[in-house]
Amino acid sequence: MNKIKVSQVVVVEGKYDAIKLDSIVEGLIIPVHGFTVYSDEEKKNLLKQLGKKNGIILITDSDSAGFRIRNYVQNICRGSEIINVYIPPVQGKESRKQSPSKEGLLGVEGIDKDVLVKCLEQAGVNGTYSEQDTPKMTYADLFELGLSGTANATRNREKLAKHLNIPTKLSKKALLEVLNRMCTKTEIENILNEKPVLFWDFHGTLTKPDNQWVDIALKLSDTMYPEMKISHEAIKSNLYGKCLPWWTYPDRDTRHLMENDGWWKSCEDEFVKMYIASGFEKHQAEKMAPLIRLYVVNINNHRLHDDALAVLSQLKERGYKNYILSNNFPELPQMVKDMGLDKYFDGCVVSAKIGFAKPRKEIFEYARKLAGNPEKCIMIGDNPVDDIKGAKENGFDTMLVNNRHPEYNGDYCDYICKTLTDMLNILK
Repeated sequence: MNKIKVSQVVVVEGKYDAIKLDSIVEGLIIPVHGFTVYSDEEKKNLLKQLGKKNGIILITDSDSAGFRIRNYVQNICRGSEIINVYIPPVQGKESRKQSPSKEGLLGVEGIDKDVLVKCLEQAGVNGTYSEQDTPKMTYADLFELGLSGTANATRNREKLAKHLNIPTKLSKKALLEVLNRMCTKTEIENILNEKPVLFWDFHGTLTKPDNQWVDIALKLSDTMYPEMKISHEAIKSNLYGKCLPWWTYPDRDTRHLMENDGWWKSCEDEFVKMYIASGFEKHQAEKMAPLIRLYVVNINNHRLHDDALAVLSQLKERGYKNYILSNNFPELPQMVKDMGLDKYFDGCVVSAKIGFAKPRKEIFEYARKLAGNPEKCIMIGDNPVDDIKGAKENGFDTMLVNNRHPEYNGDYCDYICKTLTDMLNILK
């Protein structure tokens, strides 16, 4: 008897059902192993993935347990094209069993082949599927892809399984069958050769490391109260390390500042204290403090490194995805657009917008999730603590650029680049 070729995935209850169907059907047959499917997350994910791409032929026993499993699988694969094949209720016992089932009915494995063929035909499974135009991968392809018989096969399988959301412990035969249903060899090559996602600090990394907040605070005081003759050092000593949320809140949880312009209100309160400590009267401090914001969010007060645009453009052409990951003010995403940088970036994560600042794990977890949980991430920054140590402790590779800390010994750092341009020698 010629086997019935099917494009869909055939789903049955147990391995003996699968053996019986394998003598009738040519295609991928997956047993759910009875009610264990309820707790088998990998099997459920596999059914969802294959169901969406190929459709499902669902065959279960005719007893109540079979119908419960059928309903459960249908619910898992909701949205997939499902062909339900029903077998007749036949009294009897399979020869391998010592006693009949609870309801005394034969399961799929015990039904005569001719009857099963008729059940398939009645459900509309006619075997007209052709694989002529669908080249299939072989075991040799698995070896060539580094998925079998190579030193890195386990790591590659885990990476592929994570990307495709399929079980990690499939046999070589099962893996080949599943991959032939889900993707092409070229698509697998692209997954295995996927480039790391790049996360960029903003100030000091993409822009020049000006003492921006200090310079703006001093410019305001010189403009509005020149007779005070306040020094740069006075402003710096009273502002730096004190006035911004990632400094003023030691635990760096600033979610309470995310509503009603709370982030800037907090800053302005601190700026008032800073000006008073620097020698101004309270009314003078209160007049200047709100104006700092207007200067900080002005794109003209942010100078990109000379090679920033060229490097970003080149990395984009090389296929890298880029995200900004910055301790900064809430307007930064809009400012990135106004500066024309948004075309280089796939997203922008800012501490003021999510309530956590580097080096806390929450902001790194948020950024990774935003990027689709890539296997490999590289944090690019100029701060050895917030950017480098913080990222490394949260599973990122790290790249220090534009280093302004000569005392830094390279701890937690995978790469050190003197300039942004030097990165191009590493990120091919």
